[in-house]
Amino acid sequence: MTATTQTPDFRQIETEMLFNWMQAGESASIIGISGVGKSNLFNHIRDPQTQAKFLGKLSGSTLIVRANFHYIPNFSDRSIYSLILEQLELLEGDLDRLGLTTSDIEQISRYHELLLDAKDDILKVQRYFKLALRVLLAQSDRRLVFLFDQFDDVYQEAEPRLFANLRGLREAYKYRISYLVFTRDLLPNLIELDQAREEFYELLASNIMGLKPYVQSDAMSVLNRIAGRNKLELTDALRSRLYELASGHAGLLRAALLGAAQHQLLGQLHQANAAKLLLQIPGVEMECEKLWRSLSVHEQRTLMARAQGMDTAVDPAIVTQLQIKGLLAEAKAAIFSPIFAHFIATQDAHWEAPLFFDEPSRQIWVMGSPAPRLTQLEYRLFQQLYQQEGEVVEKDTLISAGWPSAQGGVSDEALIAAIARLRKKIEPNPKEPRFLHNVHNQGYMLQTGDG
Repeated sequence: MTATTQTPDFRQIETEMLFNWMQAGESASIIGISGVGKSNLFNHIRDPQTQAKFLGKLSGSTLIVRANFHYIPNFSDRSIYSLILEQLELLEGDLDRLGLTTSDIEQISRYHELLLDAKDDILKVQRYFKLALRVLLAQSDRRLVFLFDQFDDVYQEAEPRLFANLRGLREAYKYRISYLVFTRDLLPNLIELDQAREEFYELLASNIMGLKPYVQSDAMSVLNRIAGRNKLELTDALRSRLYELASGHAGLLRAALLGAAQHQLLGQLHQANAAKLLLQIPGVEMECEKLWRSLSVHEQRTLMARAQGMDTAVDPAIVTQLQIKGLLAEAKAAIFSPIFAHFIATQDAHWEAPLFFDEPSRQIWVMGSPAPRLTQLEYRLFQQLYQQEGEVVEKDTLISAGWPSAQGGVSDEALIAAIARLRKKIEPNPKEPRFLHNVHNQGYMLQTGDG
């Protein structure tokens, strides 16, 4: 494991909180916006020196494993468990510190191969995954901490049995397995909870942390490292001004410093219009765009209302959510960064289209108002129609999308019934469809505009 590049007190508050949960065998939900610097935190947590500082004697018996679900090919049980076992196999580089042997890793690898060979046999897949974990946890006092990164899509797409199994493993190894789940949004916002998801969420619900932009001391360290790598000279005044403009957001700090240097604007950042100047730099605008697209329409609407001083249009629950994420200050609920505030002022209310699909939250908006939440089946059908908007989607294509795990045939009647339920949620008048049309003897077509 490589040495950390962070100072010992990097993300002091967050790091201490996370390790306190690990020591107690607790699980937690961590919410972080786009570009907030999660990778730096992961590297810091997984550094042996950081673990020794915060875990003490437990550091040698605590295995901290990061699984980044951004790289997963699909959200089947087999793919998810395989990704986790791949990370366990990487512990081979740290055997002595963790009290593991080469034989332990070889045994995990054998179970991994058996899991892959099991293909769609779910019972075998689950069994081999559990046996692999048993290699680490049986007849020992080890603790296993999973850092589940980019978990949003897994929570939305995976079958309920996955969450039931993860919960069951936690119960089987009381307080020796912890899940630290990193997402862009609060888990209940991602999907309508079924029983398995709800019971998994109960493990996390008491421990929720917003991963906010850097405090000033951490931001100064980040700026110094970026400046050092790029041979830039920074004065204390310039560092402070960059922190003021980006307010500690890692992505904005980097884009603002490098962009201003490239476009020879460092000498103009003291001006009152500095945020506007920086937004003319493509890299800075792109960072704001990424952050904006990662937010739900509810959050975008609230931020736009706040930027325009329309407090009557502000939803208090969404304000609290944005404060957890660090996008609104907790004291005055002001937008956290002048750069991002200026960006918000340039945005249009795109959700006012007749039918708009808000992909980050999977929320559909009809005539400017949120439609009822879709079930997983309804969402899969809608997603297929949305991907082929304006085209006729054949019935067989929709059946394959809606029932991907069906062992036998799915009748046209089942599809017709599901489409009818979808229409009730997205059509102003389901009896006279405006958006979702039946194309006789062919299939269905979605049209989201006024045509």
